[in-house]
Amino acid sequence: MENDKIATYLGFCIRAGKLTFGVDGAEGLRKGVYLLIADGTISENSKKALEKLREKFTCPLLWTEGVSLGELLHRPQVKAAAVREKHLASAILAAAEGDDKYKIYSGGNN
Repeated sequence: MENDKIATYLGFCIRAGKLTFGVDGAEGLRKGVYLLIADGTISENSKKALEKLREKFTCPLLWTEGVSLGELLHRPQVKAAAVREKHLASAILAAAEGDDKYKIYSGGNN
């Protein structure tokens, strides 16, 4: 059920042009990233790059562990994405809260 909500919110981001695919795409952004989302199967180098991006943009990082990010986006090759719309990022985080398929990392001692 929650996957449907998150997939719907991600679809809204795509239609609004507020979702950047991939680590390389996110690295090219200068500002305006409110949420980073990554698949739990991403490589170690990409994990390090995403952590640096999380610090750069001071935004949460959402790890998908029980479901593939590619399935949620209907794009099987995508392993990471950056949400550039504040309200949709908040809605995605609210839907992921308390769901064991997602791990939210916002820095500090998480």
